Amino acid sequence: MKRIPIVIADDHLQVRTQILARLSREADFSVVGLTDNSAATVACVTATHPQIVLIDPMMGDGMGLDAIRQLRTQVPDTTIVVLTAFTDTAQKIELGKLGVRFILNKGIESYQLVQQLHQAAHNTNGKT
Repeated sequence: MKRIPIVIADDHLQVRTQILARLSREADFSVVGLTDNSAATVACVTATHPQIVLIDPMMGDGMGLDAIRQLRTQVPDTTIVVLTAFTDTAQKIELGKLGVRFILNKGIESYQLVQQLHQAAHNTNGKT
């Protein structure tokens, strides 16, 4: 069985650690990168070409949306899944324009996160 490569991009160590621990228990996923800022995320994703990047658009460097724009251009086959504590209508509209179809709240239960990542893996940029 082929594992689904994924990059986790979040500026909070605890979030990255918890998601890594959860996905490590899943036979279907292979975490190929952990990043804590936008520039590192773009570099990691363009180097590893994961199937999914799980990214917080509100990382501390303030460049999360710019990173998503760059990834959309540089690795268009990578599905972007947003994991955020806060989204407003304007941000949801912008993410939609960028082709992001999976916007998850950081309060999501871990089993639901896994379900959503499986769903994202079976879509191409959020489209069936």
